[in-house]
Amino acid sequence: MCRKHSGSLFGSSVGVAREAFSWLRGVDDIVHYRASEAFERPFCGRCGSTVPGASHDERFLHVPAGLLDGDFGARPRSHIFFASRSPLTEVADALPKHAAYPPGIALPVVAETRAPEPGAAVAGSCLCGAVAYAASQAPRRLWICHCSLCRRSSGAAFGSTLRVPRDSFRWVRGAEGVSSYAPPAPHRYLTCFCSSCGSPVPHTTGDSQNVGLPAGAIDTPLPRLPAAHLCVGSKAPWYEIGDAWPQFDGLPPPERIKELLS
Repeated sequence: MCRKHSGSLFGSSVGVAREAFSWLRGVDDIVHYRASEAFERPFCGRCGSTVPGASHDERFLHVPAGLLDGDFGARPRSHIFFASRSPLTEVADALPKHAAYPPGIALPVVAETRAPEPGAAVAGSCLCGAVAYAASQAPRRLWICHCSLCRRSSGAAFGSTLRVPRDSFRWVRGAEGVSSYAPPAPHRYLTCFCSSCGSPVPHTTGDSQNVGLPAGAIDTPLPRLPAAHLCVGSKAPWYEIGDAWPQFDGLPPPERIKELLS
């Protein structure tokens, strides 16, 4: 559920005491969605970004770490629901890894699995299931973007995208329920999301021949794919890259694009 709601390979969050938290603006734009009894998963109705919400513990709010600016001092302390991690995820750190909730949290585990679209090379859906999509051609590479726009959009450590040819892509259901947001110029950025649950959904920009699929929302079992890290120059200071895939301070130079797409 965290992967579908963020579109990223994993969710990243900070617990903040309620008395230390305050809203500065935009509360009326929040759409409140709850996929389970334990956690609220609210989002901004204008841009789809995940925003702070209620946790299972009334004393704390669940704050998506990707929304926070600068180095706020905290560092990752454990992995939860490691048993259901994305097969695209590489975990090389020494942090504690819990199959589901960590010890001391007695909450029911809600399994959210969906059968992929029959005959599709890759298929995915949003958290509430209203939007689903498929492609007849499988992606070849995982694109991990560390820019501040991708972090704010997902609420996670980075954005995670799989690209497929535009002519291989189709909406299975729910296209009419997709909203989109583009920040003001000079930003060249577009995010599309389910209007009901806020989950990122596929998008394309301009005359691009590719469609970007949110890697965390894929229902099809995929093999481990080669990856590339983009915009590492603006990476979240609390996240450490633990793999050896190519890294670029911004976007890859033109001479590397063809190589990475092959």
